[in-house]
Amino acid sequence: MKFLAIALAFLSVSAESNDDPSAAETEAMNNYAAASIEGRHAAAAKFILDYMEKTEGENAPLTVARTQRYGNLLRKEGDIREAISVLKKARKRGIIAFGEYGIELFEINLDLGEAYVDRDIGVGKPKKYFDYALEVLRENGQRETPLYVTALAGIASRLAQAGALEGVFSADTNGDGLEELADSGLTSIMRKYKSGHKILDDYLQEAFELAEALESEDPYLSAKVAIVQARIRVIDTMYLEVVPPNIRGSISGATARKYHLQEDKRLLSAIDSLVGDAEQNQDYLDIANGARMEIAWILKDKEQMTSFCSSNTLNMASRYPPDRLFEISDDGSVIAPRFSFKISRNIFRQLSENIYDKRLNVRSLDNWGPTERPGIRPHFLPVCIDGRLMAALINSPLVTIEEID
Repeated sequence: MKFLAIALAFLSVSAESNDDPSAAETEAMNNYAAASIEGRHAAAAKFILDYMEKTEGENAPLTVARTQRYGNLLRKEGDIREAISVLKKARKRGIIAFGEYGIELFEINLDLGEAYVDRDIGVGKPKKYFDYALEVLRENGQRETPLYVTALAGIASRLAQAGALEGVFSADTNGDGLEELADSGLTSIMRKYKSGHKILDDYLQEAFELAEALESEDPYLSAKVAIVQARIRVIDTMYLEVVPPNIRGSISGATARKYHLQEDKRLLSAIDSLVGDAEQNQDYLDIANGARMEIAWILKDKEQMTSFCSSNTLNMASRYPPDRLFEISDDGSVIAPRFSFKISRNIFRQLSENIYDKRLNVRSLDNWGPTERPGIRPHFLPVCIDGRLMAALINSPLVTIEEID
């Protein structure tokens, strides 16, 4: 009924000038209703969009809104390539309808960035459209607003999911060109690793500065930004830990532990602030508690993990006993109660050959020594769930789950 109500609201524009619906309108509504009943919501939206294009014009404001909605429904249904194509069309139409900096372009650009994150082809494309979205807010005098600050924090978080923290390996040539090195006969090049954290930190530092100035409008802004920043720092440290020790940019386990404990304190402080209005801030509290669980997992603090599980601090779909704790080994196998499954793929990101710049003739991953090879570390970590659900979440080629001693 919700989808039908939305369609009726838009189609009522044409009905105002016609007592009786046209054949085209009736056909659009019938097709829309049939597709909605079948649960094909993107297809249903397309029938309304086609009708709007014919009656209102391709670049009319209502058509722009329908195009955007169709693209988002495609994304929700998993057709990411087509969603991006449609959202690009919405952006093009929106610029014609509202101008390049029309406020409506904020959400369209944001949606495009989100779709490119789902596309999982790197940071460049989503960052481009996220930056367009921020520019629209600035051009509309919205920089010093809670909306702009939360957009900055959200963008940093999403770019982390897009792989911004995976960093890059490169060769240190001391200023020499690649061809010159090749001619010199040098067989070894100093490799170095650069984290992408700086990209995200720029967004978060701007967010912090603005949040402090906006405390009278939203006293929780600084805490929200702190939570996003803490979680990003935890993930970044996880990547740095698996960088081979002979490559510049890695950190020691002791240093990583120090960072994790520092971020845990920051998260606790932010949580103390947000519980002042837990209902309003629940989403951020869930992120903060999830990040604290990740830290407990990294530090192998079983007591803390058990406390999280038994206290229902974490926002879980179902409740499971606190002894259902899990550990992921370096090869991706999972230690947990009594299940073994074969799953299609591993959704945990890993440092792979793709992140090595072949243009610099860095050695293939296959030729790395056993102590140099990057390890596998999860982006997110298991909580209080049973073995079968763990296997589904891991989605690994071969998941071996054993009894915990």
